[in-house]
Amino acid sequence: MDSAMTAGEITLALAVIVVLLALAAMVLRTRAIGRDGNLAVMAVRYPGASWRTGMVRYRHDRLEWFSFRSMTMSPRRTWARGDFFLGSRAQLADGDRPAALSGDAVSVDVRCGVEAFTIAMAPGDYTAMRSWSESAPPGLHADALV
Repeated sequence: MDSAMTAGEITLALAVIVVLLALAAMVLRTRAIGRDGNLAVMAVRYPGASWRTGMVRYRHDRLEWFSFRSMTMSPRRTWARGDFFLGSRAQLADGDRPAALSGDAVSVDVRCGVEAFTIAMAPGDYTAMRSWSESAPPGLHADALV
């Protein structure tokens, strides 16, 4: 038996290293994004499209959404606080729930300027978003639809 590593063992070791580096990069990205505001898991669905899961960061004047599928540090979507209108919440059916969310996830229809879309998130995260929306500073017309 030869003590040298075979090509298969080297390939396996490199694959494990690549996976570990990718996981470390995702953790570091999440920590870096979270430094500048509170984060929550949120899925977004535009009419006729499927759910896209990511993280939403609350800023004083806007929401920033970062996709889980990307390693970029800049948000994929940004919504101004004064234009962000939340509809009423509804429970998601098991077949309609994004995989990253738990069984009690809720969906909410949202209007932001001319955009209309649906978000899904955990009930506690929705409560935090509703509070963020309703407690807008003076000068912003952050009304909530009921």
